[in-house]
Amino acid sequence: MNMDYDVIVIGSGIAGTLAAINAAKTKKVAVVRKGYGATALSSGAFDIAGRSGKRGRPFKGFTNLTEAIGNILENEQYHPYSILSMVFSGDRFSEFSSMIKTIGDQFFSDLASAGVRYEGSWVNNIIIPNQHGTFKVTSFCQSSMTSGNLTKLMGRSVLFLGFEKTAIHNKTRASFLSDILTNYGLVSFKDIIYTNLDFNSHGIKCNQHNFISLAGMMDNPEHAKKILSIIKQTLNGMEYDHAFLPPIMGISRYSDVSKMFGDYFGERVSEFLAPPSSAPGLRLQYALDKLLVQRGVKIIDGQVSSENSSDIIKTISISRKDGSSVSLSADSFVLATGKFISNGIVNNKVWHEAVFGLPVFIGTHAVKDSFPMNYLTDDPFDEQVLFSIGVKVDDSLRPVDADGRVVYKNLYAAGSVLSGYNYIYDKTGMGTAMVTGAKAGIFSAG
Repeated sequence: MNMDYDVIVIGSGIAGTLAAINAAKTKKVAVVRKGYGATALSSGAFDIAGRSGKRGRPFKGFTNLTEAIGNILENEQYHPYSILSMVFSGDRFSEFSSMIKTIGDQFFSDLASAGVRYEGSWVNNIIIPNQHGTFKVTSFCQSSMTSGNLTKLMGRSVLFLGFEKTAIHNKTRASFLSDILTNYGLVSFKDIIYTNLDFNSHGIKCNQHNFISLAGMMDNPEHAKKILSIIKQTLNGMEYDHAFLPPIMGISRYSDVSKMFGDYFGERVSEFLAPPSSAPGLRLQYALDKLLVQRGVKIIDGQVSSENSSDIIKTISISRKDGSSVSLSADSFVLATGKFISNGIVNNKVWHEAVFGLPVFIGTHAVKDSFPMNYLTDDPFDEQVLFSIGVKVDDSLRPVDADGRVVYKNLYAAGSVLSGYNYIYDKTGMGTAMVTGAKAGIFSAG
């Protein structure tokens, strides 16, 4: 069986979805995926940029967003931001900043229409606590979290609500958060309060260790009302300026559930961020799926493989879970398969890209050594170049070889499969996925 499209996108995370919906404005598009990847596992927060100084420099404070973008364009020649900015003939910083803001604002508007509203700033990063008792510097997060921006809570009384018998967030971790914020000179609270509740003692049988399970329960309107009532009772009479809850405000009904909390508590209560797997990550992935369907993009599940002997890709093969297979043809392809979590970059005696066998690089250096520890150091503040491994591209996001020659004329790459940046160190993960995904979609549509 053979199916024909104008553009085929491989991967359905942030980069893949943005590529697909941009290409779908004028073309017939399909998205192929083997399942959910890193986006669904993520905290749901959008890091655009957040580190000052040159590579290799120890971590230094938290810069504003515009300063961090400027630093990348000035010092990071192979970062995807810099590569995309090379086409601008005027002020690269102003033109790139305008481009990424335009793409981002439209995307956040699209996500809001799909039920997940984001808030943040294109000027200053925000600081949101997480359930480990530390914090994350980011640019945008879901609206149920943004009132918990720690930079706005200086001198306030802050309450953390945890759940009985779980070690995810407890009194010790709440105190630790207060200590590190003070030591970094970021925020000093008036006081920090910790309390917990046991849903089981209120007649709700649930796994309190699993916040995704609780968030899923909140998708049931009756359960949501009951859980909200219990939280109201727990917080009633306690003196606090702001309270943080685990991320349990629903998944598929996030918009409705977060509105329920907002109607009662206003901005005095917010969710904190969660590590993988998280309800906010699933909310985001579900919203991406809605956008694909709304834009008429065909979603095809299966394992992708390709065998091409020329510099033009004509078909890819899809192996489905039921054992069947299908061939897909297209004029252009977008590679948005991610890095390690989703096996977009693999190490089978040698590092390479998984679908088309593309070579991978760190900067201009072709990666040949297969031992991962050779790309890591003992210092947690070092860059850890293992996470910079990826496909090298030209200014049209087409993968190139060690000599800078385009490997396939109709293939474009986007997101964390790219080399030249380190989403952990640069704090540009979602920003890079967003801007490269949108541009790859535009390039692939011609």
